[in-house]
Amino acid sequence: MNENRILYSECLRIYEVEERFIDSLGESGLIQIVSQDDERFVECDNLSELEQFVRWYYDMDINVEGIEALHHMLNRVKLLQQELDDLRNELNFYKTI
Repeated sequence: MNENRILYSECLRIYEVEERFIDSLGESGLIQIVSQDDERFVECDNLSELEQFVRWYYDMDINVEGIEALHHMLNRVKLLQQELDDLRNELNFYKTI
């Protein structure tokens, strides 16, 4: 077993979620579900996002399509923030010349 993966069944147990919810996240590409040796695994790199998706779905009653949209928008905001930081750094560099 790869150390960077968690058993699918363990993921269901730990997060107390329905199988169809995890499957729909995998189908939409929000998390990676890997099959190996008749077992299914969730990539550990996806766990922090999975926790966020679980909160959105169960606590805030946001459907998977909404989760996709929010995830895309947050990623876009992060990219724009990084671009803004880079431009500020570049501007500060030129101000010192």
